[in-house]
Order: sequence, then C-alpha cells, then structure tokens
Amino acid sequence: MLTIARNEVEITSIRTFENLYLGHVETTILVNLIKSVNPRVMVEVGCQQGRTAKTVLANIPWLEAYIGIDVPAHHAPTLACQRDEVPHSPGIFAAGDPRFFLLQKSSLEVGPQDLEPCDAFFIDGDHSERAVAHDSNLARALVRPGGIIIWHDYNNPAVEVTKVLDLLEMRGWPIVAIEGSWLAFCRIGGNYAAPETA
Repeated sequence: MLTIARNEVEITSIRTFENLYLGHVETTILVNLIKSVNPRVMVEVGCQQGRTAKTVLANIPWLEAYIGIDVPAHHAPTLACQRDEVPHSPGIFAAGDPRFFLLQKSSLEVGPQDLEPCDAFFIDGDHSERAVAHDSNLARALVRPGGIIIWHDYNNPAVEVTKVLDLLEMRGWPIVAIEGSWLAFCRIGGNYAAPETA
C-alpha cells in the first residue's frame, strides 16, 4: 500500500466540533480531502451522531447534499469491538442542516439504486470484512469521475478494514494510506485509473 506523509495532503485550517472517533488532526485531513474534489453530494457510512457531518457541512458551504447512513438502535454489529458504538440518535448533530439526510439501516441493505451519484464517500461504519467490502463496492459504483472514497481505521488492528483495503489495492484500486493516521483514500479518475470493482 502506498503511504504518504500527512504533509503531502494539502491542509487548511477548518472549524471542527468534538468527535468521539476522529481526532482534530484526522478530521482536518478528512475535510481537506473532501474539499479537494469540490463535492456537490457526499455519502457517509457510519455517520454515528452526525459530528463529522456537521463539521463537513460547516466547512464546505457549497455541498448540496450529505447522506448519512447508520443502523437502527437495535442493530447488533458483527465485530464485538463495535457493539457499544451503535448510536441512539444517529445524525442528531447534523439534523438541523437542510442538506443532511439520514438513511437509517445497515449499509449491507443499501445498493446503488438507493442512493444518488456522489463526489465523496466516507466509509466508517461496520468494520467487518464483509461490510467494508460491500461499502467499498457501493462507493465505487456511486462516486463520479474526479471524486474520492475515504476509509477510516486502516491499520487499526482491532478491525478488518486493512485486510479488505490491501486486497482491493492488490486488485488495482489506487488506494493511498496517510501516515500517522487511520485514514486511506482512493481518487476516482483524474490522475488515477478507475479501478475495477472487486
């Protein structure tokens, strides 16, 4: 996997809100990666209580739609380490923004026909191998040329994200990890060849 230093990502200061799962540095990198594609539509799998969505929406005023996907409160995640992460009020911090839309179901129940094409897709939901592979292929089907897919928890040994991304990278996806973070990304089109779906 190609790894780049954090200073290789263009970083500008952003306004952030408290986030339980992404620190200030990762949130800043994430927002700057999203900004780099001038998105009109964004999808986030695993929006939790909407803190990331609120931050992205505050820093990208031209974003027209932000679709957050998260599970209902009774959902039981595959991985034991995620069982206490099921949100009781998914999307609540972003709910006041008219650009935010919540799809409350497992991403495994979502197909390309359920969403619109997008420019940025952030995957930070169920971190099991099956779900990460599904969400990655869903993103690949929806992200327009010139867009970006971003994953959280790459190199986190407690989950199965790394295994899936390493396999996708071996199959030709131009995935890049960011040193000193758990973020990885893949640009679609532009300077990169569009990867085949795994």
